[in-house]
Amino acid sequence: MSGHFPPEISRVMEDSFADLLDRLGYNVLRKRDIKSGLDVIARFNGEPINKKPLNPCKLLPPFFAPQGITAFSLKRGDFKEKDITELVKKVHQAKNSTDPILSKLDGMIIVTNYTRTEDEIDKLLSKGVYCWDIRRLIFYSKKAQAIQEFAKRNEVEEIKIEGISNSSYLKELETSTRKNMVLTNIFVFIDDHSKNLVISSDHVERMLKYIYEKSLRQIVESTRFFVNVHLRIHVLGIANEDLIKSAYNKFSEDFSSHPKVLFSDEPIIFQYGAAPWATLFM
Repeated sequence: MSGHFPPEISRVMEDSFADLLDRLGYNVLRKRDIKSGLDVIARFNGEPINKKPLNPCKLLPPFFAPQGITAFSLKRGDFKEKDITELVKKVHQAKNSTDPILSKLDGMIIVTNYTRTEDEIDKLLSKGVYCWDIRRLIFYSKKAQAIQEFAKRNEVEEIKIEGISNSSYLKELETSTRKNMVLTNIFVFIDDHSKNLVISSDHVERMLKYIYEKSLRQIVESTRFFVNVHLRIHVLGIANEDLIKSAYNKFSEDFSSHPKVLFSDEPIIFQYGAAPWATLFM
């Protein structure tokens, strides 16, 4: 039994990670590939397949990931330089094979349950290797959870926020018991690990203006109803909550800039840069 335990843990991690990829819109092509020795191989598809929700989803690929067919190396614990060397070697050999999937590999990601610093992640990226550490895994898991919850009630669309690096939002409409009112859930995800980035008032002002022009105004014009917005902001790094809420309140009170759109509740802000686990009980 003791000899069986570590492989079983690896299988659980691989299966759980493949499940996460599917919920993010990937198509998992292979798991535990014997030919290449790679843990997971996947390609972004744009909607969940095996965990297909009740309503359609139109998703964007993660900003911090290579395009095309991607190899994932999973590490339950931390990893060392030899693990990176081994991954690069496996991908290089796979791309030179005659296998129809392996030969089309476009990039690689190493996945770990440990936390890596921003400098370490950037150093790996300079070598062509993306790193999804535990912080990013929790961040993407919260996004996957939101996608599934939204899609139980209505169609889900993810939209890129122009002017703010690596940012997007999920939009979902709910029916309301109040007449002439549409409830709209907006979940923003800022997928930028830069230690020099602190999300503040100027970011939120640009974000709110863009979301109104891109989505909320359309809802008002098509329904002629008031739109009540519930906003949550997920920041992979750090945010200044006081300045964000101040900018939000200023924008929400300026009704001339968003006619018939109500921002009645303060935004809920999740920060993953210091204590990603805290987002699980907020």
